[in-house]
Amino acid sequence: MTRATAATLLGVLLIACGQPTAQPAPTATARHSATPSPTPTPAATPTPLPPPPHLAPAAGIQLPGGFSAYIYARGLGTITALAFGPDGRLYVLAAGGSLQVVPASGAAPQTLLSGLPTALGMAWRGRDLYLSVRGSIRAYHLTDGRLSGGGSVVGGLPVGRHQNDWIAAMPNGDFLLGVGSTCDVCNERDSRSAAVLRFRADWSYAGVALRGTRNPYGLAVRPSTDDAYVTINGQDNLPGSQPADHLLRVVNGGDAGWPRCWPAFPDGSLHGNCGGVARPIAVFTPHTSADGIVFYDGREFGAGYDENAFVTEWGTNGGGPAGRRVERVVLSGSGATEHGQVSDFATGFSHPLGIVVAPDGGLLVGDYGTGQVTEIFRTS
Repeated sequence: MTRATAATLLGVLLIACGQPTAQPAPTATARHSATPSPTPTPAATPTPLPPPPHLAPAAGIQLPGGFSAYIYARGLGTITALAFGPDGRLYVLAAGGSLQVVPASGAAPQTLLSGLPTALGMAWRGRDLYLSVRGSIRAYHLTDGRLSGGGSVVGGLPVGRHQNDWIAAMPNGDFLLGVGSTCDVCNERDSRSAAVLRFRADWSYAGVALRGTRNPYGLAVRPSTDDAYVTINGQDNLPGSQPADHLLRVVNGGDAGWPRCWPAFPDGSLHGNCGGVARPIAVFTPHTSADGIVFYDGREFGAGYDENAFVTEWGTNGGGPAGRRVERVVLSGSGATEHGQVSDFATGFSHPLGIVVAPDGGLLVGDYGTGQVTEIFRTS
């Protein structure tokens, strides 16, 4: 069966099962076109479609049975963040200071901005793009495929050992921003350090949402609850028990514990002076730099993957094989009983960091170490 035939058959099956008929299922071409179409309600068990023939397999990537990895784009440098813009194109941020756009899968990247100081995060709201660069947030506007502006909407953020990281655009109009600590372990003078900060829609400061986070790199919003979750890198030089990297839900007024308290691996138990500290929802191997995060909201993977979190582990900064993978986190429970079951999903990367769900339902992973974006499909 050809890819186009499979796509057409899936469309017929969806209509026969009483699914919305306003939009047909994507064809082999439409699935990887620059402009995504509205997504119909998913079937309980979607039929996997073969990946497009114009994408080459991504060598060395190991996945669970039924999944395959393909090269979406190459030559993108030290990738830190991925996001699809309102024009359906993939925007790729690199620590080296560039923002590039990939018009479609397999296409050559085009450079839109350069000279950005240590660019780590970005978020779209409508046609406005916000970039998290060292010490500030810069704003741009998209018109006819080009970006204008570049002025600072937030400045003077504390920097040191770490800096400001990813941005999350919240459904109520607010923004969340992770800001890392200035040290490995210390008492910070600025309350904005080692914290998740909240800003209003106009980027006026609304205060600390979650403190004690050391390096809160990745932020993502869970679609069904509108709650934000953050990945936190544990401290490096703690004698004895090793602090885990971990995942927390962002609760206003919450405390992640740093520098007085830390979660252990693998049970997530808290150690140190931990009064009032939130217990982690999930823990990751110490020193693997759990960073990028996305909640899966596509059709491609099937119902069992709905709202699973996928987290990239950049890997230990001391070298060696630890990390360098994408972890799957299956959430259960709520409130104080919320728990995430962590398992390997994709391995074989150099330093995975950026991650996003594509309009076609594939999972895109940007590799800081190779400059390659890999797309993962469910193919059987």
